[in-house]
Amino acid sequence: MVTRPRQNLEDYAVILSDKDNVATALVDLPAGDYMLGSGSDQPAITVPEDIKGGFKLALSDIDKGGPIYKYGYLIGLATEDIAKGNCVHVHNLISSV
Repeated sequence: MVTRPRQNLEDYAVILSDKDNVATALVDLPAGDYMLGSGSDQPAITVPEDIKGGFKLALSDIDKGGPIYKYGYLIGLATEDIAKGNCVHVHNLISSV
């Protein structure tokens, strides 16, 4: 896996609220991509697996049963532990919408 640094996370993913613990990828993010956060509340993230544009990635570790926030809203609960940078989708999220 080759790590390629990108400029800023916000250039490649959407984060709309301080509550968000997931971001929506704007482009395909190949495994190994490394993005810098926008300060101490958004530390750097390495993407450990391929994430397709439009899919969500975890901004921090999320425990099984933990809430998942997107755009400031609770969208569901984690059905398993989700490591920072991993894809968050129907395989590890139960919707609360």
